[in-house]
Parts: sequence; structure tokens; C-alpha cells
Amino acid sequence: MNRTRLTLIAIAVLGTVALIMALQPEGGQLDADSTTHFAIEDTARVTRIRIADAQGQVALLERGEHPLGLWALNGRQLARKDATDLLLKTFKRVSVRQPVQPSAKEGVLRMMASSGKRVDIHLDGAETPAKTWFIGTPTQSHTGTHMLLELPGAGRSDTPYITHMEGFTGFLSTRFFTSEEEWRYTGIYESRPGEIQSIHARPLDDIGRGATLEWTSEGETLTARGDFQWFDVPQGVLRDQWIRLCDVHIETWNSHLSPEQEDSLIQSPPAWQLDVRYKNGRHIPMTLHWKPPIMDEYDLDGRLMPHDGSRMYAVVNGEVALIQTFVFNPILDFWRNLAGDRSSPTAS
Repeated sequence: MNRTRLTLIAIAVLGTVALIMALQPEGGQLDADSTTHFAIEDTARVTRIRIADAQGQVALLERGEHPLGLWALNGRQLARKDATDLLLKTFKRVSVRQPVQPSAKEGVLRMMASSGKRVDIHLDGAETPAKTWFIGTPTQSHTGTHMLLELPGAGRSDTPYITHMEGFTGFLSTRFFTSEEEWRYTGIYESRPGEIQSIHARPLDDIGRGATLEWTSEGETLTARGDFQWFDVPQGVLRDQWIRLCDVHIETWNSHLSPEQEDSLIQSPPAWQLDVRYKNGRHIPMTLHWKPPIMDEYDLDGRLMPHDGSRMYAVVNGEVALIQTFVFNPILDFWRNLAGDRSSPTAS
């Protein structure tokens, strides 16, 4: 092979390398720039997350030793596990797509200052955050999110970036909300079946009959007892209902009502009473209230429904929440369908 041919081959190789680098001009530079290192490789080390918005609302999330893996919220509540899990997933998988164009940089920074959110990420119980994210608006295509990074010692970057997550189409800012009502854990009735002492419900403005579910003294047979009768219900149906009350969640603590409207609702006659008692003495009563419809809805017989078909209000320990009928109707249908009686609690 002569020298001329070797020279041509070398030029071709160098040209190919240059072309590849030209098609991905910022990849290596971004990886080398610490101001692009948003991701947390080991999210098990995250012990505290503080989210603050421009309106002064703050959500402080702290990892603890809760048996269900729930985080503490603002030092007085429990946080939704699905929401904290989503944050940890975002911390691990976030990546930088590109820096914001110089022509748009000033506008993006201005939007971050006026309506953005600050997210402090603490590792291993440290008081100082290991990383701080400043989260801005989505891109015009809604497939990226403007972010800025601050690192201890290095300070805050002056360059915002467009971030995203591989395998996810959309923007990330909605995951970082600050409303305590939206962050609060939604579980109400949660236990193992053997921890429940009794389950009681009574319709007050609905069809059905009130009854209490509990075990016989021998602990082998479940019974359904009304005020003056025992209902004849197959054991399989009773056991299924017992299991249903081991995992019941509301939809949200944000009722979308004003304080005055909530007070009025609490004082109004409920549609249902629910009450679960536990062997450790815990006692959780709940009342359910009809929600006015937001539009005309019709039942399966074509009749106009007087109430919202999708949601009801619940009152738990004096607090108003929204619940989904999709979740609660299968529970309430047990009492709606009670019929027949017997003289003693014998097995069916």
C-alpha cells in the first residue's frame, strides 16, 4: 500500500470521526460540565426533599422508618408513596438534552424567577442539600423542562438547560407540587385482615340496610348483624367484603371547597356512615355525602341523576376529602344488596 493511499484512508477516518462529532456536538461537553449533573445515581441516599414555589408554599418530605415506606410531610402528615416514588425516579433518570439557546436564556431565567420552583435534595441526612434544582416552564413542544442546577461550593449555574427523561414524553415540572392537600397520603382503612375487630355501615340517604360485620366468638365464621336480625350472607361474600376494607383510599384531601362550604358540608346530614374498629383500639369513623353534579348525568335507566356519578365527599376526623364512586360503590353495594335474615349467626 503506497503512502498516498494511506493518506487518503487516514483522511477518510478522520472525516468520519469529525462527522460523528458534528452530529453530536454537545454530548461530551455536557457530560464534562458539572452544571449538567442533575441526576442522583443512588436515590436510596435521598433523605430529605424540600420543594418551594414562588408563592411561598413549601412541601418538606423526609424519609423515615414507616412500615409502608411512607415519607413524612411537613413534619405532621404522611406523604403519598406514589408521588415520592415518582420524584426518586425522576432524580435518577433525568438527563440534559441541550442548553437553552442564548436568545431565549434571559426569558427562561425570568420565568424561573417569577413562577419556578426550588427543589433541595439532601443525601444521607445532611443539613446541606447535595443538589438544588430550579425548575421552570416546559418547552413549547411540552417534551422538555427548563432547569438550572446549584451545587455546594460551585454555586448556581448561569446556564439553564432543557431536561427530559428517556422513555417519557412530556414535561417534569408537574411532579414537583407544593400543596399539602395534594401531597397527603390518601389511605384511610389500611390493615391486615386479622387486625380488624368489626366493620359497620349504615345508609342514611340511600338504599340498603345497616349491618355490622364481625367474627363469631369461635373466630371461625363471619356474621352480618343488623339492629334486630342476622343477615343470611354466604361466607365467601362476607370474607370478600372484609378484605375490601383492608385497603381503602380517598382520592384527595383537596375538596375544592371553601372553608365555609366545608363547614356547611360537615354539619349537613350524610348519605352514609362507615365505621371500622380494630383490635388495638383504633377506631375510624367516616361519613359520606353526596356531591352535586357538575353536568347532567343519567343512570342506566336513562333517568337524570341528582348527584355526581363519579365522586362523593367524605368526612374523616373533621376533615373533608373527595372520594371516587369507582372505589366506594363496590364497598357500599354490600349493604345496598342485603336481604333476608336468620335467627342465629350460623355458617351459611
